[in-house]
Amino acid sequence: MKRPAIALLLLLLVSIPVLTQTEPTDADLLQQLDDVRFSDRSVTSVRVRIQSETSEQIREAEVIVYSSEIDGNSFARIEFGEPEELAGQIYLSTPEATFFYAPDLDFPIKTSATAELFGDAAVAQTSGIRFSEGYSIEERRSAVQDDGTLLWEIDLVAIDSTIAFQFITLAIDPETVRPISATLFGLSRFPFYEVFYEVYETRGDSDLYVSKQRIVNLFLVGRVTISEILEIGTEALPSSWFDPASLGTPPPAD
Repeated sequence: MKRPAIALLLLLLVSIPVLTQTEPTDADLLQQLDDVRFSDRSVTSVRVRIQSETSEQIREAEVIVYSSEIDGNSFARIEFGEPEELAGQIYLSTPEATFFYAPDLDFPIKTSATAELFGDAAVAQTSGIRFSEGYSIEERRSAVQDDGTLLWEIDLVAIDSTIAFQFITLAIDPETVRPISATLFGLSRFPFYEVFYEVYETRGDSDLYVSKQRIVNLFLVGRVTISEILEIGTEALPSSWFDPASLGTPPPAD
């Protein structure tokens, strides 16, 4: 066989996987969308600055978000460092419920993952909404922006009623498969927030994550909350930190 024919055959063989490549399954796509937004599981803490902007004022806070995976389930613990009046407050997210604790409480109380943490940053948004753990894909479609840019739009539906936001619509860059924004809806499909994933960074050689996001309140016009990761930690954490019973003073025995 002549060399040009061999070269053509090799080109065709290399091209076959590209031509026959299929779209990822729903599960694979959701996992990929999580992988690009979160650092890998070796990261156990992030220090986050939150800036809340309204027409009246600008406020800032700092929190540390601790995370752990216990028996295959995700846990998160958010502790306030600043401002001083919020220091010591803790939000604990477990598979069963979300809990709030403050230094003046004897024990933690149940709250909601949609509870306001600071500004319009809810507990769920700050601890991180993992699409692969709480949602299924309802619909995929292509969309064109005003400037002619092609996007993917994906509608997500919560797998049960305990999930913080029951419906989410994602706008995704099809070239990088990175989320650009997420519109968060309540049970009635009323849009509450639009979250813009504004800055992606890489830790080390390949650990991609979102370092800055902007939350726009779609109900109260003029309210914007920006959260930015300032520091990442990989220290081992005790599992007791994620146990609600470890917060406060245990109630007296009967």
